[in-house]
Amino acid sequence: MELKLLEDIGLTKNEAEVYWILLQLHETLASRIALKTKISRPHVYDALNKLLEKGFASYILKNGKKYFRPINPKKILDIFKEKEYLIEKNIPELIKMFEPLKEKPVIEVYEGAEGIKTILNDMIKVGKEMIAFNTLGKEFYKYIPDYIIEKYLYERKKHRIKSRQFYVKGAQIIKHPMVTYKKIPQEYSQITLFVYGDNVVMFILIDPILAIKIKSKEVARLYRNQFEIMWSIIK
Repeated sequence: MELKLLEDIGLTKNEAEVYWILLQLHETLASRIALKTKISRPHVYDALNKLLEKGFASYILKNGKKYFRPINPKKILDIFKEKEYLIEKNIPELIKMFEPLKEKPVIEVYEGAEGIKTILNDMIKVGKEMIAFNTLGKEFYKYIPDYIIEKYLYERKKHRIKSRQFYVKGAQIIKHPMVTYKKIPQEYSQITLFVYGDNVVMFILIDPILAIKIKSKEVARLYRNQFEIMWSIIK
């Protein structure tokens, strides 16, 4: 029972047995411990050195020989209290250093009117301000039925979901009370891209229309930062 308890508090089987013998003998040579156990002498010495390191034993010199003594079992609790104090003292720094594993981006592809409808519904569900590069404007009508667009715009107004969007000169924008537009030169033209919440969506105007959605806090943050820089520069 006692040996199992000693193992439970962090001693190896050999260390627990050597400490148990020390408690019985009070003060003894390593050679005598080896005689009272089946542990080989090299392993006895190794266990004694570990007990010294862990604070479970001490020794005195007599006539040039080491006599080992066990620590009072009452002091074992002090050892663990000291370890607990050190952990509590240093845990804030360890937490500060800790970096959660970054979630891998989730990439999904949506095709056709129903696929885009899913994206638009998700934008309403997230309900946060959206930003857009090179907005599609009325180009959407070529690929998406009017009723889907109309319902989407209605829900945007109903839930007061704002957006800021860049559009290339010449594009036909859809006027909406929740949208603020800024015009950018033709050379700024790029793939149409929306950012909302932790999502980045790229629309590709082919038939059927495609939408590539990337769900990633980090990717969304990078695009949002780029957008804010451009928004502050362009008047």
